[in-house]
Amino acid sequence: MIFLEQVSRDLVAASWLKAELSSPRFRPRVVQALKQFHLPLRAVERPTLTNRRENLLRQQALHLHRGDTWGILPQHTQWWRAAITPQEFRRLRVINYPTWTLLSRGTGRLSAAAAVVARETVPPKAKGRWAQEAHAVITHVREIRNRLKGAEIPFPLILMGRPGGKTWTILEGNKRATAIYIRCFLTKTEPFPPTIQVLLGLTAQPLSCLRIA
Repeated sequence: MIFLEQVSRDLVAASWLKAELSSPRFRPRVVQALKQFHLPLRAVERPTLTNRRENLLRQQALHLHRGDTWGILPQHTQWWRAAITPQEFRRLRVINYPTWTLLSRGTGRLSAAAAVVARETVPPKAKGRWAQEAHAVITHVREIRNRLKGAEIPFPLILMGRPGGKTWTILEGNKRATAIYIRCFLTKTEPFPPTIQVLLGLTAQPLSCLRIA
């Protein structure tokens, strides 16, 4: 992990919203959250990070949209723009959520989830709601994989880990990361670049969404 520069929580919130605004699945929810706080799309597509009011409203909109993740992150989280290598990318963990636990066969590893998704078969243990969600993830990853150009990730993944740790959990971008893993490491459609830039949060506080082993 190469730490490039420390960044603000405001930048991370803006990046998170911008990434999900580009998602056909999540765009309606993001647009609705922005409307509730009277924020124009411009405030996400071209954020002004020196505008304190915009920063506050973006964080509130993200909290409304992603309270289950953004809403539980400690305020004192240290955020960095960083670069990870192919080896580090392959060690990433998917978010600690039942659907991703199923897809990764209980390991929490991005590599395991990508292998399952690439086969486009819902794990036998998935039942009811979780089977539906697993099938939806597989469909969305396939769509993302087909839209990607080369190994470029259009929006930086947002990761979280422990200070000094060597394992990082994907908070935002699990499907994009899975699509890239399939293209670069499983089907080897194109090589993974020497590094990719990510946004990384560091905290020593226990969080339910993290996988640290």
